Amino acid sequence: MDRLEMRSNAGLDSSASVRANHRDNHRVSHRDNHCLPFAASLRESLIKCVFFCEFHPTFGPKLIYQIPEDYVSKESFDSLNVYLIPKTELQGKLITVNALGLKIIGFPMGISDPKYARNRLIFNACFVCSGSLRTTQYEPIVRKIAYYLIHLELELKFLSDERKKSQLPEILKEIRDQLNVHRVCSIEVSPSTTIHLKVARVQRDPQQVQAYHVPVLLFPVTASQWDLTTQQILPYIDGIRHIYRIAMEADVEMSLVKTCVQNMIYYGIISLIPIFQYSNVYLTTPRLVELAENVALQEECIRFVSKQESQPLPTFRTIFQLYCHMCPGMTVKDLCMKFNPSAHGVDEKMLIKFGLMRGFIRRFQKYPIFLAPKPHSVENTRGLYRFFDGNHSYDEICCKELKSYYELEERVEKHPAIVVCWK
Repeated sequence: MDRLEMRSNAGLDSSASVRANHRDNHRVSHRDNHCLPFAASLRESLIKCVFFCEFHPTFGPKLIYQIPEDYVSKESFDSLNVYLIPKTELQGKLITVNALGLKIIGFPMGISDPKYARNRLIFNACFVCSGSLRTTQYEPIVRKIAYYLIHLELELKFLSDERKKSQLPEILKEIRDQLNVHRVCSIEVSPSTTIHLKVARVQRDPQQVQAYHVPVLLFPVTASQWDLTTQQILPYIDGIRHIYRIAMEADVEMSLVKTCVQNMIYYGIISLIPIFQYSNVYLTTPRLVELAENVALQEECIRFVSKQESQPLPTFRTIFQLYCHMCPGMTVKDLCMKFNPSAHGVDEKMLIKFGLMRGFIRRFQKYPIFLAPKPHSVENTRGLYRFFDGNHSYDEICCKELKSYYELEERVEKHPAIVVCWK
């Protein structure tokens, strides 16, 4: 489906820039506010106004109904009507107009028939929202309303018959009020047509999946519900194997594995964690306070991290003490040697996994940096050295170069011009 985004300056001159973006029907972008780079994190806007406009055979583009009344002035509409009642080439496309601090979302449609004046009926039902908040959740609804109106016109002459069209204000009011309050609405327009609309939740784009990431299933899934490639890799997703290893053992191209895993992340089925090694260092995050205050979460944590054969279960005090001692310089090996979690019924691997999945801890990673006089010379941009720029972690380098952590560590420690940055 084509989606046009139009931005006009405060002066509302007709030289507003037009950008056409061809988007996949099943993928929603979060670029609602082009002035803000992190628009995906914006709050959702309410529907401030709903209006219906059409091309009048005598007066041209005309604002017929709006709820509430006078929300969009005649002057503002006249300045923007070239986008709201556009030429044939732009009809049947989603159009977003940014102007006057507002965002107007419409889906102009046209019906060709000799019975209409000028042989064509052109109309647009638009949502008006805040210009600084997210509105992508309304795009499929505006499109669906347009097709409902097409159906009603073809079946009942709903738009060309003035008596029937007079029902539109009440319908638009119901749509606005119900979607704002309940996020769903069902409106019976005729015995054969009921308008059903729902504001769908807009998901953020999932994080990029790297070869060194370890996918973890958040709950059991039924393999038969997924595509064949996902079914092939599911048995290898165990919270231990990283993406590269899954691809090798499942005999599936790594790009396909990444795509399948990213798809499951989008639907909230999988989380990504770093590769577990006893040389890893972890730090606590401010979210650890949640664990200290939430009794139900504490019980879940105890069940998750306890060794299967452990009786009785470990105490929360022991678990929380282990988390609190995770700090710079304290590897998992050091933690185990100091507190011996196994003797207290705690599985250290599950302890780390639970902390990462819940956001109580994060990985503190090492990034090698080559401080040679000419770091970009030919000899310094080959082999391992091309990764030593402070942007590649040990995990990434080991996975891409098929090196063990200790091989890489030995190479780094022996070279006098290489330092390590922890972050």
